[in-house]
Amino acid sequence: MKLEKALAEELGKRITAQEADMQYEDGKITSKFKFQCPDDNCNAQVTCANLNRPKHKRKRDPYYKVVGDHSAECQIAKDIEYQRKSLRFTADIYSDSDEYIDNAIRLNLLPPSTKRPEPAGKNDGEVGGKVRAKPDNFPELGTRKTQPSKTLSSLIDAFLANESHTVQLPGTDRLNIKELFIEINGQDLSDFEDEFRIYYGKGWINKRKGGYSFVFANKLKFGELENKPSTYLSDNKIEESSFRRFKKSTLDKLLDSGPQKIFLLSETAPYINKNFINIWCEGPEYLDYR
Repeated sequence: MKLEKALAEELGKRITAQEADMQYEDGKITSKFKFQCPDDNCNAQVTCANLNRPKHKRKRDPYYKVVGDHSAECQIAKDIEYQRKSLRFTADIYSDSDEYIDNAIRLNLLPPSTKRPEPAGKNDGEVGGKVRAKPDNFPELGTRKTQPSKTLSSLIDAFLANESHTVQLPGTDRLNIKELFIEINGQDLSDFEDEFRIYYGKGWINKRKGGYSFVFANKLKFGELENKPSTYLSDNKIEESSFRRFKKSTLDKLLDSGPQKIFLLSETAPYINKNFINIWCEGPEYLDYR
């Protein structure tokens, strides 16, 4: 569920992303990071993605992305949770408008317990071939093509093995797998696009109140601010997950075992949270470590 409006902190009112774009052009809004959830009982941080990107370089118009935790009283969060639970496949990031592309693979972020049936002979985490269409889908054909896909883990394996693949991302053109992965290595936040990318680098897993943080070893910067970016995975998301590598008992064993190589898929670029630089994590299916 996308936010139609967000609270613009610099204006003190709720506006659409299109209005934010005009106010940014007029200089009345200065940062894509200065937005909040519009619910009166919530101040979850919101990024107005693509707001700072020149219009001729945008792949998508500005849109709101929640990058903070909603309050327990937030009605918007309750509506999002209701819609999430009502969907059969909660982690499918593609829509019907994402058309089939020959010789391209998609990301399969479905948890193990909800993966679609896989054709015999296919590798774990990959889906391909044809499936029978629903009665109202291409009735004259009877079948429709299914885009081959890889889990985040198998896509990381392919990247580390220096394989060549074309990856299809939601609402964007195809992308070479090497362009999809971005190593955290001292960049400025203005260097990043608000598009699906996999950020990676050496880092540590730490126990935090109510969950675990994943902290990269290398820094990023934004103006005079420079620090190590991190992401956070709450205990609630871990408990809901069916991924074995994100069970609390497994993570606890890694707390004192030294650095890991962390991989994090995010729809938006790293963002400013007070005096920290964070990368938003939707859930365990968006995160991996080696």
